[in-house]
Amino acid sequence: MNKPLLVTKILAPFVLVALIIGIGGLHVLYKELIEERRASLLRLAATNAELINAVAEYDQTHTLEKGDGAAFTATLSQLRNAFGTLTTLDAAGELLIVRRSGDKIDILIHQNTRHLGEDHPAHLHISDGYAQPMLEALAGRSGTTWTKDSHDREVLIAYAPAPAMGVAVMIEVHRDELLAPFISTAVMLVTIGIAAIAVAASFTYSQTVRVVENALFDRKQSIEALEKAEEAQRTLEHALKSTGEGFALFDAEDRLVACNDVYRDIYKSHSDAIKPGNRFEDILRTGLSRGAFPDAIGVEEIWLADRLREHKKTRSKIEQQVGDRWLLISEHRTEDGGTVGVRTDITELKNKERELRESEKRFRDFTLTASDWVWETDPEHRIKRTSIRTDEVPSFDLNSILGKRRSEFAAEETDNFKWRKHNETLEARLPFRDFQYQIALDKDRVRTISISGVPIYDDDGQFCGYRGTGRDLTDIIESRERFRVAFESVTVGIIFADERGVIEGFNPEAERIFGYHADEVLGRNVSTLMPNPDRERHHSYMNNYLGGGPAQIIGKGREVKGLNKDGTVFPMNLGIAEMNVQGRRHFIASITDLTVEHALEHQLRRSQKMEAIGQLTGGVAHDFNNLLGIIVGNLDLARRRLEGDSPVAKFVGKAMTAAERGATLTRRLLNFSRQAPEENAPIIINHVLRDLRDLIGKSITSKISFELVLEEAIPTVQLNQGDFEDAVINLALNARDAMPDGGQLIIETRVTHIDDLPPPAIQRVPSGDYVELIISDDGVGMNADLTDQIFQPFFTTKDQGKGTGLGLAMVYGFVKRSGGYISVYSELGLGTTFRIYLPIAPTVMQTASNSSFDTAAEPKSGDETILIVDDEQQLAEVASSVLEEYGYTTLVAHSGIEGLEVLKDHPEIDMVFTDIVMPGGMNGMELGDQARELRPEIAILTCSGFTAGILHERGEDKPIYPMISKPYNNRELANAIRTTLDQAAES
Repeated sequence: MNKPLLVTKILAPFVLVALIIGIGGLHVLYKELIEERRASLLRLAATNAELINAVAEYDQTHTLEKGDGAAFTATLSQLRNAFGTLTTLDAAGELLIVRRSGDKIDILIHQNTRHLGEDHPAHLHISDGYAQPMLEALAGRSGTTWTKDSHDREVLIAYAPAPAMGVAVMIEVHRDELLAPFISTAVMLVTIGIAAIAVAASFTYSQTVRVVENALFDRKQSIEALEKAEEAQRTLEHALKSTGEGFALFDAEDRLVACNDVYRDIYKSHSDAIKPGNRFEDILRTGLSRGAFPDAIGVEEIWLADRLREHKKTRSKIEQQVGDRWLLISEHRTEDGGTVGVRTDITELKNKERELRESEKRFRDFTLTASDWVWETDPEHRIKRTSIRTDEVPSFDLNSILGKRRSEFAAEETDNFKWRKHNETLEARLPFRDFQYQIALDKDRVRTISISGVPIYDDDGQFCGYRGTGRDLTDIIESRERFRVAFESVTVGIIFADERGVIEGFNPEAERIFGYHADEVLGRNVSTLMPNPDRERHHSYMNNYLGGGPAQIIGKGREVKGLNKDGTVFPMNLGIAEMNVQGRRHFIASITDLTVEHALEHQLRRSQKMEAIGQLTGGVAHDFNNLLGIIVGNLDLARRRLEGDSPVAKFVGKAMTAAERGATLTRRLLNFSRQAPEENAPIIINHVLRDLRDLIGKSITSKISFELVLEEAIPTVQLNQGDFEDAVINLALNARDAMPDGGQLIIETRVTHIDDLPPPAIQRVPSGDYVELIISDDGVGMNADLTDQIFQPFFTTKDQGKGTGLGLAMVYGFVKRSGGYISVYSELGLGTTFRIYLPIAPTVMQTASNSSFDTAAEPKSGDETILIVDDEQQLAEVASSVLEEYGYTTLVAHSGIEGLEVLKDHPEIDMVFTDIVMPGGMNGMELGDQARELRPEIAILTCSGFTAGILHERGEDKPIYPMISKPYNNRELANAIRTTLDQAAES
């Protein structure tokens, strides 16, 4: 047997297994080491980034006034000093701090590398592959990656952002450094394989041990690198210790990251709780438990809640007492959610403030007990101090008098006898009393003061100045002036009279009320202002009261009659008070003109009367509307059955015309009687004006020609149609009254564009497009004084009893509610023109305003089943006959409740056609709601001529069903039925 071959066969499997185990173990250790190295590098990058953030935010806080550039430069300088002298990162890799500048990345700091001959370039283009992890970090992300550096060497890079400074931290290790121990080991393994024939077992063992030792050595190096990174952190913390203010950094979870010794010293009572990782709230609670915060004693939880609320703000500044020290606490949030806090010791400042307050309080206590103020001057008679309080003398500036002689700040001429005599007294160093002069508080206010003083001397007999008191006399002087102003400006008539009724005072409002000038009534008896019989009884009443009789008006107040200078008697409210001045009785009367209030009461009564008439008119018109519906329906049915050339058809046509005129009349009556407020809606005013033509024509006399000039295709405006009709009729009636001998009334519409610089007549109208309504007449006209007042309530140019003065005020109110503008131009003898500018409605409303049922087209037939519900039996029968002619099947009910029962019994019903206003407890809208609950797909069509507020009172969550107005003709009914059915089918 070949012994070497046998040895080879025996040892070969062993060597192979050893090689497989060794290489496998090496691979596992390599992967573990790489992952551990990734994690340690990433932690190192994040730690350095967090420290850079803290330093940057601290510098930004303390260099805020110098701008962001100064803060960045200061931070960068500190980092270069810290990392430039630090060699502790060599084992962990190379450290770079980078920032983006346009399409380049600047390498701001590069810690000295072991590859001194292969340093990095100062700039990188963002398209460079080596720049990609830098861009990731600058975008706010952290991680590790393999890439190639600027020398085309493959490196492992860990990166983290430092957003507070706008930079990123990069730590890299070359692959060669990571692979070096494993490559050398692999070479050794090849050598081992060649020599393993002889010494396989022992050699394999020894090499495996060596590999493990190398791996353990690399692990040790990583641990040492992390320890050195922590040393770098301590180095940066040492830099913060150089400041005299307490500094602390908390992370986004409110855990302490770092703080300096000053911070710990400030909170020395619970400094053992100030450790990295401890939460801010827990640190505070420890301090509270040890009484570190005097302000919190007894209210710890409230104090803690307030403190945490301030701490969570983006920026906050508060003063806080800690033990016997006072701190100014400045905190603000970092971009990553952490908090940077600075504590500044302000104890000395607070002590000085307290001492100053105590000193000021002592001085106030002395001066507040005196009714006058005190003052003191120096030997040159300059003011040294004074106790004048600015709250008692508003706008007074003490600095304007301190250090000055009185003649320097007096607000009067000082070169006169009074001042010369005073100066002689001062030079003689004699006491003086009640020297009065004026001073200026500011450029608009002057006060009169009186001073008294005595000379003062020191212990050696040296003259030290004067000391004395002062008094402000201005209020006494001004009180009379204020009384005069109040008397003259109050909006109530005031009359002063003596005990015999002789007028002593008569204010401007009394002049306006009675028409007298004060000079005309002063010295006359108040009975001059009374109509008979009050005037005749006044003298006996006063004698009776002065003799001890009962008061009838004095101290009570009541409505009486007043007499104007022009002889007009008017209602007024009179209140009289009695006062005693120096033992003599005087009376003061307050008077309010009630003319306007009475006019309002009259208008209210008239409105209530009109409301009652409206209610009556609405009820009558509603019933008449139903009758017209029956007439129109039957006439239309009759006309359809007549031959076209039948002589009866002519009579039926005339009857139809008369019925339609009656329908128009009832519609007007219903509009007049409406009580529920109407909302603004999209309206084409040309349509409304055409409908009003006949009504306006009948409202004016036959001597007045009336013309409508309407521009075609006028846009839609959004307004209340009823208010618009009232306004047009009101203006038309005013025009009629202005043309008693006849004339011409023209109503025009057109689209108008107002420029940025409109003509003077419409200069208050903003620029834009408007629908313009022009109502002009050639009547008597008005002057400028009247046109300025015509929109005021109760102003009228008509004779007494012929106008309330509210018509044009109501027109003005309608225009303003519609978002429009109104102007008037008038000349005496030529006429008057009113122009109303209404804003054009939005486009979506233009379409909505044109939707209605077609009344001209020939109706289409149908085979659906229609339920007709109307309390007017004959009207329901007419509708049934009409619809059956067009192929429909009809069912009839005469109340909402009956209609609901029919609907439940006939599932074949496709549509409900119902009147809205019906007796019996259920109106048409409620019937429609019940029908939709039973059959959601059923079509609903309503009709009415008088809704009596039902639509207005309907909730916003309720649908508004399609409606046709009564009376309707047969063609309109058939078209509305067909359209509603088609719309329901489509939806």
